[in-house]
Amino acid sequence: MGVAWSRKSAMFAALAIALYLLGLVLRNTQLVTVAVVLLSFLTWAAFRTSHADVASSGRRMDDADSDEGIQLHTISALRRVSSVRIFEDGEIDVTLRIQNRSNLSKVLEVRDRVPEVMRIKKGANYVLMELGPQRETEISYTIETPLRGFYTIGPVCIRAQDAFGLFHNEREIHLYDDFLVFPKMEDIKDAMIKSRVPKIFTGAVNIRNPGEGSNFYNLREYVPGDPMKKVNWNATARSAGKMMVNEFERDAVSDIILIVDSRSVAETGPVSRNSLVFSTRAAASLSQYFLSRRDSVGLVTYGDEIVSVDRDTGKKQLYVLLTKLAGAMAKGNTPLKVVTDRIMPHINRGSPVIIMSPLEDDPTVVNAVRDLRSRNFDVTILSPSSLEFEFDARRLDRTGYEVLKTERDILLSELRGLGANVMDWEPDMLLNTALTGARGF
Repeated sequence: MGVAWSRKSAMFAALAIALYLLGLVLRNTQLVTVAVVLLSFLTWAAFRTSHADVASSGRRMDDADSDEGIQLHTISALRRVSSVRIFEDGEIDVTLRIQNRSNLSKVLEVRDRVPEVMRIKKGANYVLMELGPQRETEISYTIETPLRGFYTIGPVCIRAQDAFGLFHNEREIHLYDDFLVFPKMEDIKDAMIKSRVPKIFTGAVNIRNPGEGSNFYNLREYVPGDPMKKVNWNATARSAGKMMVNEFERDAVSDIILIVDSRSVAETGPVSRNSLVFSTRAAASLSQYFLSRRDSVGLVTYGDEIVSVDRDTGKKQLYVLLTKLAGAMAKGNTPLKVVTDRIMPHINRGSPVIIMSPLEDDPTVVNAVRDLRSRNFDVTILSPSSLEFEFDARRLDRTGYEVLKTERDILLSELRGLGANVMDWEPDMLLNTALTGARGF
């Protein structure tokens, strides 16, 4: 960026040229002299502005040096963000500090560049001000995060005006803050999914672990916070006044495999309401649920390529899965059969496989599910159809919708006939409801 003319300077220049031409026509040296003086003044002001002390170089700030700021000769900038990891529909508070280290007052326009998909809920990322010598000011604003993904705030655009308001010098301060938006999660009460072949896995001592299952595990003494419904009154009566509670076995699962369709077709529909949005949110919610039960969870996304996360347990695994889901992009058209052929040799038979896909533009779906079922995998399919999103957005007429819906119903019936648990996931249906419907409860 460089020196830019203001409306005022353009008017002065036009006036100077007009006076000069008029002076030549009328042979009036006074008019010519005035025009030359005006043009000389404009030239001097432009040269002075072009050498203003707002620099254009900087660096990306790391967490380790986030308090140092970016030094730009006499103008410095420092940004603080309330969080670098947040969920969809969350908010991030941003504070930008601008400091004038020179001994001259400056007229500045400051704009902190935010991602286009973000909406400023409170405050403003722009200010026009006069900043005195050795003074600083702050801009504070709040942005909403409606969509998952990786985002960056920055750079800071600075426009410094000259004292006469004739010219301004534009520069960018290369100050950036990266942040990550995870898919929004829904609390799941019970996924009703169990392995047919439980096994010992990382994070568990053995299959019989206490948890929120249905089979009796042990008796133990009451601790504050235990629900009263778990109190065993008969055992309490026999324990010399000690209150005893029932502890149940955790419903163990060997491995949970989540498969998310991120092909181009998955993004059909509104940007905030499409199959990929619903699928990533479902995968995030299921990951949290199963990992909280100390189950082992793996993830596969497929679009232009197949991306997998190895099965693991624990809180760290949840953040790994959420990060991968946040970055899932709708690209390509890899068939489901290619995905299942690749992963089946590496997962235990009987493990639950949960597929989240619109099931469109893929002739291999039936064969893929048939192969999974023939190897004794428990298959659950949550299918948010793009037909619903397209029809709701009035991009598909009633006749076209009915024809395509009939074809889809035939496909879902065929998959159910193979022994898969299938749910036609409508846009306004809660995940808990979809899971219940898929399992036939």
